[in-house]
Amino acid sequence: MKKIIIAILVLTTTFAALDAQVIQEQAFAKANFYYNESKYDTALVIYENIIEEGFVSAPLLYNIGNTYFKLRNYPMAILNYEKALKLDPNNEEIKQNLSIANSLITDKIEPMPVFFTAKLWKNIGNWQSANGWAKTSLVIFFILTISLFLYFTTHSIVIKKTTFFINILIILLFICSLILSSQKYKYMNQHNEGIVMTPTITVKSSPSASGVDLFVLHEGTKVEVLDHTDNWDKIKIADGSVGWLPVSSTVKF
Repeated sequence: MKKIIIAILVLTTTFAALDAQVIQEQAFAKANFYYNESKYDTALVIYENIIEEGFVSAPLLYNIGNTYFKLRNYPMAILNYEKALKLDPNNEEIKQNLSIANSLITDKIEPMPVFFTAKLWKNIGNWQSANGWAKTSLVIFFILTISLFLYFTTHSIVIKKTTFFINILIILLFICSLILSSQKYKYMNQHNEGIVMTPTITVKSSPSASGVDLFVLHEGTKVEVLDHTDNWDKIKIADGSVGWLPVSSTVKF
């Protein structure tokens, strides 16, 4: 009897989840309809209701970004494009629209040059999600066990030498995939980036209103949050400049 009750509960939960997904898909389609009809305020309300229900995806955030763009709220458009890009870093449409939105804000900050190796590592990491790299690690580990088995059981010198070098390569690939999975998981779950939402804000040399004025930022600018104390964030912008901003001046993602 207990097993039957558990089975019923599992089935009920499954069907409820499917129903919720169908409802959200219908809401998404409805919001898209209003967007295509240029009723952006109505579309935005529906999109954000979907977010409040706990359903988040790159297409949803991308559409929210497009809606804010149509409403000429470029900081919020940039914020949602950045969120979408975090989930789908290789999406060219998101990158293009983000670039257009960034061209319409006040601050035009030249980013610091990135070493080729660091850029290559980042691009490789963007091939897959954290779960994708975790699955890749499992596949590589499975291949490694087979290769090790051949190495320890074969009596052929040629096969032994060949599998020895292959094992070294596979172990390196396994370590790299684990590191990439860990880095992607950490990146997806941390909120150390933000978009400035205050029209104009002065960056300070210390976490205090009496600190020395360093430079001025405007709404829509992306910052990296390095540290936090009381109601202040230590931030860095794309050109490497560092300073302090009030917490309320940015929205983190």
